[in-house]
Amino acid sequence: MARTGQVKKSALQTSGKSSARKPSKAAAKVGVSQKTAAGKAAVKTKTAADKSPQGKSRQGKSPEGKTQRKPATLAGGCLCGEIRYRITPLAADIDYCHCEMCRRWSGAPVSAWAQVPASQFRLLKGTATPYASSKIGIRYFCPTCGASVFMTDRDGTSVGIMLGTLDDAAALRPTAHGWWSAHLPWLKLEDGLPHWPKDPPYDG
Repeated sequence: MARTGQVKKSALQTSGKSSARKPSKAAAKVGVSQKTAAGKAAVKTKTAADKSPQGKSRQGKSPEGKTQRKPATLAGGCLCGEIRYRITPLAADIDYCHCEMCRRWSGAPVSAWAQVPASQFRLLKGTATPYASSKIGIRYFCPTCGASVFMTDRDGTSVGIMLGTLDDAAALRPTAHGWWSAHLPWLKLEDGLPHWPKDPPYDG
């Protein structure tokens, strides 16, 4: 998931109040209510090509070509527990992102993401603080512990959660590498997954 930063309003919240921090007009539009993330379709701006470089479908496929079985629902949250969410991952796109922006945001050499339509994301507890990291996206973190939790496109059509914030972080398995052109040369990964120089085609 090549995340250039990205849900609607200046903060996602459960109370219906917006955060005091309003990074931009775009961010002010991006809000996910307590009951459901108001949105439409995709934080990676998905559009087309459902094929990997090898011509295999990227939907939930392992390197061995086996279809990945996804749980009906998954819950997660930040380090301190102030932010809690739930997703329905059946239609999730799951991948790694090696871009510099994700690297700096996470503090890790590579980030793993699951992106779902906004309607399949629900904030259960807390108010996440937004950061408009680019013109096309907003990233959200916990104001208490600082954990990077999720991000969305500027229109709030989809939400991308960091796999490490899931209670069961092993439940979803990435199926591709995005922004491989920016990967760190000392990071050796031989998992058999397709490598995309920039955004995977389904990232639009």
